[in-house]
Amino acid sequence: MKNNRLLFLVVLLLSATAISSCNSANSNKSPDAQVPDQHTAQTSLDWQGTYSGNLPCADCERIEMELTLNDDQSYRLISRHVKGSQTVSDTLQGKFQWQGNKVHLEGIPDNERSSQFKIEEDQVRYLDMEGNPVTGSLAQNYVLTKNGNKEVEDKRWQLVELEGKPVNGSPNKHFIIFHSKEGRAEAKANCNTISLPYTIKNKLQLRFGQGLTTLMACPDSLEQEFLRVLSVVDNLSSDGKTLSLNRARMAPLARFELVE
Repeated sequence: MKNNRLLFLVVLLLSATAISSCNSANSNKSPDAQVPDQHTAQTSLDWQGTYSGNLPCADCERIEMELTLNDDQSYRLISRHVKGSQTVSDTLQGKFQWQGNKVHLEGIPDNERSSQFKIEEDQVRYLDMEGNPVTGSLAQNYVLTKNGNKEVEDKRWQLVELEGKPVNGSPNKHFIIFHSKEGRAEAKANCNTISLPYTIKNKLQLRFGQGLTTLMACPDSLEQEFLRVLSVVDNLSSDGKTLSLNRARMAPLARFELVE
């Protein structure tokens, strides 16, 4: 009986000590202290990448702005002031700092232009000199959209039509893939593998750069026709199952079907 009573007293003493320690720890906290919000733009959004848009300009037609944010918190900001046939460009590079859901670009004089952007889903919002969003009818004119198009990138598209003519090919020999991480398109139209840098702006505007191909001799002219088409297209359209590469509002120059 004595042993049971002794054991009960020990357990009671340990419980009281634990409660006292917990109360002491809580009493040291400020009554206004809050648990920091872990769901910020930095932690919950895929913010790395390049954003593009056209901003209003007081003394020119528009400002073509391009902002790149990198994993190492470095940035590159390109601004092109367009006035008629003249374009004046400047490029700034440096580090940026997170301020909640905003980023502050270092190295920009406070009295020269705003250095803050608000990070949103697949876009950034250029803020005013006080760090506030522009409101009113011009609000959407201060939004830069993330380059790329998730609906068409990182998928294999089989070439089925070129300049209105059907292509009887296969998914392995007649295709295009937009590799989003590399900003590089991999394509083929029979025998040679084609590698081209590309940019997709505003989901639909498409530009290919100068690329490379392997040097096998092909039995037909399909590849040359395909390369010529890729050099002139300027936009794309897709419904998720089909993809068209176009120039202006002309008929599609190349049509593809998704390879499941």
